[in-house]
Amino acid sequence: MATPLDASLTDLPDRLCTWCRVPMKKRLVGGRQFVHYTCPKCVFQHTTRLGPKPAPSKH
Repeated sequence: MATPLDASLTDLPDRLCTWCRVPMKKRLVGGRQFVHYTCPKCVFQHTTRLGPKPAPSKH
């Protein structure tokens, strides 16, 4: 039985490592706002935002 988190991970786009060209591991971080990719071979990391960037707050 898949949990909602598992189902979300399968819907995320796969990414190949820039250096090794192997599929990267992925996980949701930052309150599920970002996808964090890690290469299992060389430990290269990449993070991608899900959805649009929030509007800047006015100070």
